[in-house]
Amino acid sequence: MYEKYLKGIYPITPNEFVSDKIFVEDCLRVINTDISVFQFRPKFLSYSRRNRITDLLYRECQLNNVKLILNDYDDEVVKYDDIGIHIGFDVDKIKNIRNKLGGDRIIGISCYDSLGNARYCEENKASYVSFGSMYKTNNKVNYTLCNKNTIKKAKEFLDIPICVIGGINLQNIREQVILKPDMIALIDGIFNQMNSIESINLLLNEFKNEEI
Repeated sequence: MYEKYLKGIYPITPNEFVSDKIFVEDCLRVINTDISVFQFRPKFLSYSRRNRITDLLYRECQLNNVKLILNDYDDEVVKYDDIGIHIGFDVDKIKNIRNKLGGDRIIGISCYDSLGNARYCEENKASYVSFGSMYKTNNKVNYTLCNKNTIKKAKEFLDIPICVIGGINLQNIREQVILKPDMIALIDGIFNQMNSIESINLLLNEFKNEEI
């Protein structure tokens, strides 16, 4: 079904940007690389801006066989045929959203450093779980550092794809690749680089060089 998309480098957009035009252009370039999943994280955008950009990204993802994931806003996800959703950890939400969206949608959920939460989410039909922060990050004011052993144990006990996130960049990605997650999510490691396309191509090569 959708499992084949939940692998490799997982670009996530930054919360803040100066220009919608430049932001969208950068996103479109990233979507046109060799990725299979892309997350739009519109935390501080108005309804109209969020919807306009979602439409643009959705069309480009459809053209490139990339799955678009929207961070939160499950009421807006249902407007599209196959946009997925990523939600912060909430036991009730995973049940309610799966019932609302049906079995064919990608639903990812943040489990921070909790294997218990991850198991619960798997039992309640999450598509993937995300662990982190793996390093210090500028994208969250309050964050939990996740021990590498949590990822190793998750690989043993979980059957759904595993994502790692938080402070990952070209300098430390090898440490994460060795842990063999299904996906490695990056925000600043892609979008805060002088050349986002050169950066993502280097990151993709790092992932491909390791047998997952």
